[in-house]
Amino acid sequence: TTMGVKSIITEPRDSDSPLPRGSHMVRGLAWSGCGAITRVEVSLDGGSTWREAHVEEPRERWLWARWSYLWDVRKSGRYSVMARATDEAGRVQPQTEWNFQRHNFDGIVPVEIEIEQGLS
Repeated sequence: TTMGVKSIITEPRDSDSPLPRGSHMVRGLAWSGCGAITRVEVSLDGGSTWREAHVEEPRERWLWARWSYLWDVRKSGRYSVMARATDEAGRVQPQTEWNFQRHNFDGIVPVEIEIEQGLS
């Protein structure tokens, strides 16, 4: 019954597309029912690779943690941006399919972002 590890992306959102090429700050929140958030990672390729995000202080138990990642994108196209969190108990947010019937859903929810065509 303990809440799982969860993170969400608060910016950019799907509706912000298309974005220009260049630098964009990816931001969000993370929390856990079992302790402080110790790590957040961001994937820009649908979960194939993960990069470390910055987790802001304070990193205390039972508090939401703010996190950010500076995304420097040079190629146009569609990106599935994802975030996953880890808590101090070593629990990692799972990559599971969305289920409307499930309580305490803790899976990763991607944000679909399109980067517009532009001059190189």
